[in-house]
Amino acid sequence: MEKQLKKIELDDLKELEIMLKDFWKTQLVDATKSDILEDIRRLLNPKCFSYLITCDNDIAGFIYVNEKYGYINNIEYLYIKKEYRGKGLGSFALKEIESILLNNGQERVQIEVNPSNIKALTLYHSLGFNNIDSITLSTGIVGKTQSKQIFGLDFEINDLNLFTHKKKEN
Repeated sequence: MEKQLKKIELDDLKELEIMLKDFWKTQLVDATKSDILEDIRRLLNPKCFSYLITCDNDIAGFIYVNEKYGYINNIEYLYIKKEYRGKGLGSFALKEIESILLNNGQERVQIEVNPSNIKALTLYHSLGFNNIDSITLSTGIVGKTQSKQIFGLDFEINDLNLFTHKKKEN
């Protein structure tokens, strides 16, 4: 199985649109057309690192890294199509993007993950993402939660498998 990262080109936009819609469904969000257009605009920004993940020359997913604060590279989107999951493409993409960033003079790469997504946490940790430098807290969570203790404090954590997200109407 040949795996590679490929720069996104104009011919890839229709496929990217389909994957973005599915990506947001995995986050329990129904993205609008304008949301998808905004995502595509962000992915095509020349200051960012955006690649399609291919498997035997077929598009299997994408990865998007946004520079934050001029010194942190934040992996914002990592998406693998359902039929390609479990084939090592996520690990491959993360290793490749880290190599690209380090070779580009960047010293630090970070990724955010929902604490109830144990599969992703395990993957990221196994690839060296094992430093916690910030924790995002909010005042409320829509839906069901799990109670967890972190550093001796009690928190309610999204249980992505149990809650439904409703987008606020403007």
